[in-house]
Amino acid sequence: AKFKRYSGIIIKDNDKVLLCKRSPDESMPNTWSIPSGMIEKIKPVEAALREFNEETNVVLPNELKLVGFINKYDKDKTTKRGLIYVYLHETSEKITPNLKKAKDGHEHSKCGYFSVKDLPF
Repeated sequence: AKFKRYSGIIIKDNDKVLLCKRSPDESMPNTWSIPSGMIEKIKPVEAALREFNEETNVVLPNELKLVGFINKYDKDKTTKRGLIYVYLHETSEKITPNLKKAKDGHEHSKCGYFSVKDLPF
């Protein structure tokens, strides 16, 4: 399998973060995650902004902070098959995804804000 690079954005509103639940017929079905997607021939931050817009119908400003990386592994849990660039956007204005209007809104069944102690798993 080819090594793939992905990019995603954590939206932090005071003490809560935005998560979206993957649709039952998508990859990682019914999993709560940050909006993210593959990086294709553009900068990771540009991919993060594009994917966020395609999945939520929200345009974010370009000032994102790279806060870390997540390694993706094969089912054997030893072979690295990808890397996710994780960006942070802190806001005090409620950002509300519109899955019905979003180009790829079908990838998620719902979105919500969660405090760190109440993360859905």
